[in-house]
Amino acid sequence: METVSYKCINCSGPVQYNAQKLKFYCEYCRSEFTEEELKKHWGELDQSLETNEAVSEDAPAQDVPEGFEDFASNTVMYTCQSCGAEVIAEKTTAATFCVYCHSPVVLSNRLTGEFKPHKVIPFMISEEDAQQRFFDYCKKKHFLPKDFISSAQLDMMKGVYYPYWLVDSLKDGSMFATAEKHRTWVSGDYEYKETKTFKVKRVGKIDFKGFPHPALKSENSKALKYVNPYDDKDFKDFTMAYLSGFLAEKRDTERSDVQAEVDSELKVYAGKIYRSSIEGYDVVRVDSCNVKTLKESWDYAMLPVWMMTFFYQDKSYLYAMNGQTGKNYGELPINKGKLALFGVIMFVVLMVICILGGYFLS
Repeated sequence: METVSYKCINCSGPVQYNAQKLKFYCEYCRSEFTEEELKKHWGELDQSLETNEAVSEDAPAQDVPEGFEDFASNTVMYTCQSCGAEVIAEKTTAATFCVYCHSPVVLSNRLTGEFKPHKVIPFMISEEDAQQRFFDYCKKKHFLPKDFISSAQLDMMKGVYYPYWLVDSLKDGSMFATAEKHRTWVSGDYEYKETKTFKVKRVGKIDFKGFPHPALKSENSKALKYVNPYDDKDFKDFTMAYLSGFLAEKRDTERSDVQAEVDSELKVYAGKIYRSSIEGYDVVRVDSCNVKTLKESWDYAMLPVWMMTFFYQDKSYLYAMNGQTGKNYGELPINKGKLALFGVIMFVVLMVICILGGYFLS
C-alpha cells in the first residue's frame, strides 16, 4: 500500500491542514497556503490518485502465521514517503501519521472511485481549543474524580474525519391525533368541568436536506450522532489534502445497509414536525403518523470530530466533539465517594428543613 503526502511549495516539507489558521501549514518553514495556492503550484491535488498503481487491498496475504489470519485480513501495510518506514494500518483507515517520523500521510486509493466523498467540512476548531473546551466541560461535572483530568488524557484527543451519508429526502405524510380542551368554572356552590374533544389532522410535504447518518459500523457511531448537526455553509468539494495532519476513516457501509435506519429516523423527525404544528389544546394524543418518500438522493461526506477514547480504573470512556461547531458528547467517570457524600448532605438538609417546618407549624 502506497501513500501520498502534500509538500510545501517553499521547502518541500510535509504540509497539513491547520484548523486554527484555516490554511495548509508547513511546520518546517512556517509557510501558509490556501487550497487554491497549492493547486496553482501542484495541479489538481487528487489527480494522480485515480491512476495510482498501489498494491490491491484485496491481494491475498502472504506467509501469515497461524492464528493471525483475522488480523492480516483487516490490516494493510503502507510506506511512509518521508522516512520509508512500513507501518500497519486498519482497512478503514484513510489518513494517519507515521509512528516513526510523525509525518502526516494519506493512504492512496482509500478514498477514490466509489469511495471518494463528494464533500468535506475542514476542521474549524484547533487541537488547543478542543482540549480547552474539554477541560471546561469537565469543570462543570462536579462528581468527576480529582485525578481524572491530566495532560496524558488531553494528549489522547485526536482529530478524525469520519464518513457520513448526507441524505436529501422529500417526504409526504400525515398525522392523525385526538386533542382535548378543558374548561373549569364555578357557579354558586358547584364547580363545573367541561372537556371538548377534537379530531386533528395534519398533512404536508417535508423536505429534509443533508440529513447526516454515520457511514461507519464502529461503536463510535453513537457518539457521531450526538455531535450533529453540522452547518452546511462550510462544505467544500472533497480533496484528500484536507485529511493531511488528521486521522480519517473510510466508510464501510452501503446505502442499503442503513436505509431502514435512516427511514426510521426521518419518520421520527417528521412526526415531531407535524406534532409541533398542533397548538392551542390542553391534551394531544397522536393516533397515527404515516410518511412516504417521494424523492431521495444520497451524498457521501467527511466531517470533522475531535475524539478521545480512554481508560480509567479499567473501564473505557468516550468523548467526542464536533470539529466545526464544538457540540460535544461525553461519557465520564463518577467519583462514587463524592456522589455518596452529596446524597448524605442532601438528606441531612432535607431532614433539618422538615424538623424546622414541623417546629414552626406546631
